[in-house]
Amino acid sequence: MKKVERFTTQCLAGLRRAQALRPQLIASAPRTVDETLERYNELLTAASASNALAGLMSEVHPDEAIRDAARECEQEVSRFYSDLALDRDMYDALAAVEVSGADAETQRFLAHTLRDYRRAGVDKPPEVRARLKQIDEELTKLGQGFSRNISEDVRTIEVTDPARLAGLPTDFIAAHPPDRDGKIRITTDYPDYNPFITYAADDELRRQLYVAFRSRGDQHNEAALCEVLKLRAEKAELLGFANWADYITADKMIGSGPRAAEFIDKVWKLASPRAEQDYKELLRQLQELAPGAAAVADWQKMWLENLVKKQRYEVDASEVRQYLPYDRVLAGLLEITAEIFDLSYVAANDAERWHPSVVVYDVMRGTTKLGRIYLDMHPRDGKYKHAAQFPVKDGVRGVQLPEGALVCNFSSPAGGAPALMEHDDVVTMFHEFGHLMHHVLGGHQKWITQSGVATEWDFVEAPSQMFEEWAWSYDTLKRFACHHETGEVIPRSLVDNMRRADKFGLGTATVQQIFYAAISLGFHRADPDTLDQLVEVQRLQKRYTPFAYVPGTRFHTSFGHLVGYSAMYYTYLWSLVIAKDLLTPFQARGLMSTEVTYVYRDKVLVPGGSRDAADLVRDFLGRSYDFAAYEKYLRETAA
Repeated sequence: MKKVERFTTQCLAGLRRAQALRPQLIASAPRTVDETLERYNELLTAASASNALAGLMSEVHPDEAIRDAARECEQEVSRFYSDLALDRDMYDALAAVEVSGADAETQRFLAHTLRDYRRAGVDKPPEVRARLKQIDEELTKLGQGFSRNISEDVRTIEVTDPARLAGLPTDFIAAHPPDRDGKIRITTDYPDYNPFITYAADDELRRQLYVAFRSRGDQHNEAALCEVLKLRAEKAELLGFANWADYITADKMIGSGPRAAEFIDKVWKLASPRAEQDYKELLRQLQELAPGAAAVADWQKMWLENLVKKQRYEVDASEVRQYLPYDRVLAGLLEITAEIFDLSYVAANDAERWHPSVVVYDVMRGTTKLGRIYLDMHPRDGKYKHAAQFPVKDGVRGVQLPEGALVCNFSSPAGGAPALMEHDDVVTMFHEFGHLMHHVLGGHQKWITQSGVATEWDFVEAPSQMFEEWAWSYDTLKRFACHHETGEVIPRSLVDNMRRADKFGLGTATVQQIFYAAISLGFHRADPDTLDQLVEVQRLQKRYTPFAYVPGTRFHTSFGHLVGYSAMYYTYLWSLVIAKDLLTPFQARGLMSTEVTYVYRDKVLVPGGSRDAADLVRDFLGRSYDFAAYEKYLRETAA
């Protein structure tokens, strides 16, 4: 119990400082940048410390009691933010500051702060503000519950005949021995699910695991999501918007719900012919094995894709993984980012870790410390089930350095055997590390709301999606992709085939993303009182993808992005359009050219959120971004 009390005191320490500063700030005079804005920045910095600690520990701490305490802390911090955002006295104090003679970042900080206050409803009547505060508090609790229901709902299938594991890599089979009852348990956690759904020859077992995976959270999350959608719709209406989608996109690059819907349909029209070709290829592959097959089921897609790539493109994913032992991949990633961004990583042995497997580095440039990173890379009970970068500290120039945590679920080395990675997992690692670099390199702003990954939400994924290219290039892969037994560097011919094979399935993968984006956006444009969630998911799957709905699944109950991203899952596609354009300056000089990487670092990552994303991109490209590079990427054939 004392451990929980100690954690709660630590977690709330920043919040208590912020609470103490609030009345002082409102009472203080004169209303100047130094007296008002600097102290408000101090208040936000204090509150962010509690917010970051609570948000991270609720997802990663191995002790369930600490996770629960972190959620309670998160709720209290959320109440503070909601109350602050509706504090008319604070708004008036900030609005009275004269910034016409201040620098551009300070002017932006105040303009965006006042905008966000108005978006929160600070100018509404007292009774409306009270209801908005109540809604925010309820949404925090519901969101936490939704996420917890997914992370704690680990399901298993049981295999009693080892012969039914045919097709799976030998290291996977070795890591899953029968228990004393002779049962082999395969879970819905990613290190089990992804290899099984890709390699297992047993169609019925793949179907069982797919249904288990796609129905996580189904006991509680449909009701929770219904309440979330109702509260978001009510909040949007109170703030003068037609629906939540219009409200949440109003300050993003895309600007509105209708524009997001237009964008989704535009990408779908570009991708659907290619998806149709991909599907026909999958069906041909299936018919070779089962001549009477009339359709490809969703649980067969990954398995068939692997077979097509193996036969048509001479890429066997189980062969590729022999070159990707986890330890070497991580070492290669650190070496590459050190070179392209002029960094070094020094083990931070003094760091406090929440689990023994967490690895911590200080990020250095010469003798200057730029920040700290925590790598929590392997699955365990009760831990966050996906891959994401979490802030530990938001950097503030002259006050505190940025610190971030990478939270992933990659297989861990065990019993002296290396943990071999799927290439898709390597891409995921590079992607998430891209967020970490943005957090650290962009985390040196004067104003905390401009620090790190603080750009418009629908630009946030672009730098990470762009960085995925470093996980595909032979010039970068050859640095770390070595066979775990022979030490042989991955052959260029294999990487060339991997790149060709990757183009196969791009159509079906894109329309799958469009399907997810359409759920995210559509759920938040519909009337929540009449929305039948499952019926709508079935309708959207039929409209946007070639794969039929699988009975027994409720994908939306395990779609965690419905909490964090709400209506904005379109972000992944929107950002990808920009990411493909950001890669164009590298084409002539290569991905390791520091003449390009340093400019990219300084013009796109280092500014954080101190300028509009479109301006940062324009500075780097020398022009506004456009669709051309993305269209070319989508239309390139695998031949």
